[in-house]
Parts: sequence; C-alpha cells; structure tokens
Amino acid sequence: MEYSLAEIIAILMKRFVLIAVCTFLGLSTCYFNNRFLTKPIYTASVQMYVNPNELTTSADINELNYAQQVTATYVYFLKTKVFYQMVVDEGVLNYSAGQLRGMTTIEPINNTEIFQISVTSLNPNDSYNIVKAMQTVAPKLIKSIKNTAKISVVDPVVLPQGPSGPNISFNTFTGGFLGFLISIIIIFIIEKLDMHVKSREELIKKYKIPVIGAIPNYNKHNPRKYIKYILNHLPWVRNYYIKMNKNNNEIDEEKKFAVNEAYNELRANLRFTLLKSGCKKIVISSPVPEDGKSTTSTNIAITIAQLGAKVLLLDCDLRKGKIHNFFNIKSKPGNSDVLSGMINELDVIRKTKYENLYVIPLGTIPPNPTELLASKQMEEVIARLEKSYDYIIIDSPPVNVVSDALSLVKMVDGVVIVVREGSTSHPNINNAMTKYILAEANILGFVINGVSLERGKKSKSQYYYYNNKNG
Repeated sequence: MEYSLAEIIAILMKRFVLIAVCTFLGLSTCYFNNRFLTKPIYTASVQMYVNPNELTTSADINELNYAQQVTATYVYFLKTKVFYQMVVDEGVLNYSAGQLRGMTTIEPINNTEIFQISVTSLNPNDSYNIVKAMQTVAPKLIKSIKNTAKISVVDPVVLPQGPSGPNISFNTFTGGFLGFLISIIIIFIIEKLDMHVKSREELIKKYKIPVIGAIPNYNKHNPRKYIKYILNHLPWVRNYYIKMNKNNNEIDEEKKFAVNEAYNELRANLRFTLLKSGCKKIVISSPVPEDGKSTTSTNIAITIAQLGAKVLLLDCDLRKGKIHNFFNIKSKPGNSDVLSGMINELDVIRKTKYENLYVIPLGTIPPNPTELLASKQMEEVIARLEKSYDYIIIDSPPVNVVSDALSLVKMVDGVVIVVREGSTSHPNINNAMTKYILAEANILGFVINGVSLERGKKSKSQYYYYNNKNG
C-alpha cells in the first residue's frame, strides 16, 4: 500500500506517543549504559614512516607509489600471528597473542607512507606499554623479512591522558535515533497489519462510495453509581469534584456542538443524496454490532424532524432493537406485533418529545424475525405508512450477523452503512458490501462513527455527494 505525504504525517501524528516513548527509551538506555555500565577505554598510538628508497634522496611519483604499496605490505606483516607473539615474548604484560590482536588496530594513514598502530584497553598504562613494545618489535619484524627496509617513528607513543571512549553524547544520540527508527518501523507494520477503518478518506478511496457523515467521538463524563453516592453524601468531595470539572463543562459543550454539526451535515448530505418526491425510505444498517447504527438512526431522525419534515423511526431490529431506550418508551406492542397481524400499525405509533418525530418500537421479540421482515405484510405496512410521512428511517440489524436487513432493501430507496473508526474491520465491510450488492441495494454511502474531534474539525467543510439513479 502506498502512502501520500499527508497520510504519512497523519499516521505519525496518531502514533506520536509511541514515537516519543521509543525515542526516549533509546536515549535513556544508551545514556545509562554508557554513563554507568560501560567502563572507559584508553587508546595509545604510534605513527611510523616507511622510507621509499634508501639509495636515493629524490622523491618522484613512482617512489611514492612504491612506498604506499610497501606500506600496505608492512601493515600486513604486522597483522600476522608472528608479530603478536613477538610482542607477547617481550613480556611487558600478561596478554595472549589473541587478546592483543583484538585490542590492536593497524592501518595506513590516508594512502601515505605512514602507518599507525593503536591499542585500546581498559587501562591507560596497559595501552601505553603495549604500543611501546610494538614500536620496538615492528621494525625488527619487518627487517627480518626485508633487511633493506627503513622504518622511522614519526609520532612516538605517549601515555593517554584521558579515556577515548565511550562517546556518551554520540552514543546517546545514536540510541535515540535507533529508538525513533524502530518506532517508525513498528508503526508502519501495525498500519500494514491493522485491518480496521482508519479514516473517511480511506473508505472513499477503497470502496468508491461517498462518506455522507463523519460523527466525532463524544463520551460525556458520567460518574458511576458509587461515585454519585459519594458525591451526594460527602459535600467536601462534591465541592472538590465540581471545582476540578469546572472547565470540563466548556469542553463538553464544544464536543456537543461538534457532534450536532456533524449530524446536521449528515442530514444535508442525505437530502442531496436522495433526490426524489414523496416519502423517502432509508435503511440504516452496519456490518457488525457496536458500530452505532441505532444511535445514528435516532439522530438522523431527530435532525430531519427539526427541519419540519414528518419523520417515522421504525425499529426493524426484531432481535435486539433498542430504539425505545432513546425515547424512554415501552418496547411493546410494536413492529413485530403489527407484522404478526395482532395489532394495527396506527396503534403502535408513539409520539416523541421532538416535534414531527414518531417511533414504532420493535415489539414482542418473535421466533421468526427474518420471515416477518421479508413478508408481504411488511411491504404493505411500509406502503401504508409512507402515505403519512416525509421520511421513514428504518433501524435494521447488523447485516453480517443476520440477513434481516437484506429483506428490506427492495422496499426502500437506499441503504446507509454505519461503521466505526478503529473498530469495524475491512473484511467485515467487504462481506457486508458483497451481500448488499447481490441484493441490488442502492447504497447511499457510509456514516463513520467515532472520528477524533480534531479530525472532525479538519474535515468540517468537506462534503461528499452521490448522485444515484433517483437523482
């Protein structure tokens, strides 16, 4: 999957805490390790010069090239086991030839006739004494192989005055950078593996279907019963609680305003989406439970009714319908009782506190809800009801759980699919879409719930309209 620059920035901002934590852990771990756990090391060095030609004092290009080649050869001599064993035989310190090899670096300097021998150890005196021994042994070894060689000391060894490592600043910065890099890798692995809905833009891009509503996440602070008991019986706790939550009221009002605005935009988009005369019948469904379809159905009905249109909210989730809970009315008698022929639909219509809004609750939970919703009786009930209303909003069950909603698509003008950001997965959406397409449903668009408040503000002025065959 390819990401645009804006998407990459959005992903990183969303996971900012993870980035900050990983970077901090990298910085602190490396600093602590280098500052307190890693022992300081000391490096002593000697630089030696290779005379290109002991028979002449002229220094032409050929001689210099020859000297550089000879230098590389001499460096190779000094990396052999023979050299390190000769240093051990000097008896300076109690190190083995293998240990000395691991402590020593021998290399030419910038392609010149000069090479450098460096030894790093935990003790400055050890480093100094070993290099001093090597400074003596190196010319002897080279002369034993090539007796015409001339090796001179350019920069003799001196006792280290301070540690050469660890470089705490550099290593700490490196640790922080590695922590940052690891966090970025983790984030994009998570994004790659995460199959949940991430944004409205992603829905539009993936399914080529408009998002007609993006509802911000709003969880109003609501104390539990035991907290309410404490607040009612301990005045000093109540006063402190009120003081601490004084500013929360303003935040809650801002959130409520954002949510109301989102539903107003959804209402406007629905009007543009479904252009037809007469009653407009809309099914509200979702792929799986907990996507917020009942809340969306209720709020759509309320916002449309507030414009003066006469609206009927019909609960067709005959298994777990909860529309009645939003209006504090009884669940029965209701829709299932009408479909069973036990009562007339006019007898179960409830007036709500919202002007122009009426509700038919689910009714008695039946043993055969799918058959009732697919029955001729259901078609006849909707046909009679649409004569009296401008809109009929139908709350239906999750389509991936039961097939009840598919029975309704032929009786209505369109279907709105409700999903939840960070919760509804794309496999579930794909499954739902396949079912609706096979049922030849007119999909009006998505409503995405649980959008972060900041993202909702950012996209406040973005509208996505869809001209269907009725337009």
